Order: sequence, then C-alpha cells, then structure tokens
Amino acid sequence: MTRAAARPATRKVAYINARMIDPASGHDGPGELLTEGEVIAAVGARLFDGKPPEEAVVVDCDGACLAPGLVDMRVQLREPGEEHKESLKSAGEAAVAGGVTTMVCLPNTNPVMDDEATLEFVARRARLHALTKVYAYGAVTKGLQGNELAEMGLLAEAGAVAFTDATTAVKDTQVMRRALQYAATFNLLIVQHPEEPALATGVMNSGETATRLGLSGIPREAEIIMLERDIRLVAMTGARYHAAHISTLSDVEI
Repeated sequence: MTRAAARPATRKVAYINARMIDPASGHDGPGELLTEGEVIAAVGARLFDGKPPEEAVVVDCDGACLAPGLVDMRVQLREPGEEHKESLKSAGEAAVAGGVTTMVCLPNTNPVMDDEATLEFVARRARLHALTKVYAYGAVTKGLQGNELAEMGLLAEAGAVAFTDATTAVKDTQVMRRALQYAATFNLLIVQHPEEPALATGVMNSGETATRLGLSGIPREAEIIMLERDIRLVAMTGARYHAAHISTLSDVEI
C-alpha cells in the first residue's frame, strides 16, 4: 500500500507590538495577532504575553498599523488604452505593496467604460493579471462628455458597482437630473466630482498665495455651488449619491 505524502506544516506568523485597527468592530489599539497559513488563528491585546509560539515566525510591527486589506475607491487605471503608463498588473503590484487589496477603477480609460464590452474586458484582464480584487465604475454619460446618458442598466448587469464621469462633473443640470432619476429607479449609486467647471479653470486655491504668485485661482464656491445643486436634485429624485471629495467646511454644512 502506498503511504500518503505528509502535508507540509502550516506556516505560523506572530505579529507583535502592532496598532490593531478593525473598522468592523471599531477597535483601534495595541494588539497581537497569529496567522496560520492564510487564516487568522487568534487575536488579542496581549495574545502572547511576551511568549510567541516557538514555531512561529515573529514580526515586530513596532507600532505600525495592522488592519484588514484597504479598499481604494478611486483608482485611475490606464488599461485599456494607455498600458505604457500603467497596466492592471503594475497597478496591482503597487496596490498590494501599500496594503490595498481591493481597487475600484474609474471609467476614464481609452475607450471609456461606457459599454458592457469595455467593462467585461477589464473584468477578464483583472482575473488574469490583477493581484487584488478589481471592481469598476461605469460612466454616467457616453464618452464622459456630459451630454447623453450611458446605458447604466446594462453596465450594472455587466458588473459596474456605481456610476461616475470620473474627474469631470456632470455639469448639465437636466442630464444630471435624468441620471439620478434613472439611478433611483434601479437603486444605482451616482458618484459625482463636485466642481463647477466654469469656475474651476484656475491652477490652485483662490486666495492671497495665488495672487502673490500671479496664478489663477479656483474659488471654493466652485465646489459649493455644484454640491448644492446636486443635493437639491437628490432631494427631488430620491437617488443614492456620493460626493467623491469635498474640501471646505461649507460643503460639510450643506
């Protein structure tokens, strides 16, 4: 009778002196953790009490954060179209080096992710080459031009997790209203870059420094005006909406 080969011992790693962060439980404090292979075997504030298992590899975190994999919700992926700048593989390598295990990619690729074929292409490439989980936004408007709505329903069926025109605001109020109405009907999420394009032609924040340097400034109202408009449209349509980034106290108070 042939004897079955012995299974290799599971590699144990003991992490000590870590700052443990767990968003699910709200925990943020010192702690220790033991992994066995790809499984978290145990965790606690003083798990080892100064005596990690002898068979474990010990990693002294020296106060560094130990947390679940990070999610980057706004990745400007260059594949398809500009792989010479970045590919799914190189983006994944950079992500995992920084603790990011999930990427959500903006649709401003070439071609734009405004149809099912492009979205499915990214999904296939991700399965082959990505080192992280990869999700994608669908475009709100065709070609990110802000004029005609993309087929958001079909894009959602193809895997789009939300919809945005990436780094460009949907400036036409009627187009944005229609997008939010459609999104509300199918429980889709619209993610907006809140910036009034006509006011955002400068190169830095408007103020004394911009004046002294002789540079054209962008007033904070460029952000406030767009966000105020969108909030009113959300109230009108009942849609799910996320402002991708805000930078003023006035935005928070809206």
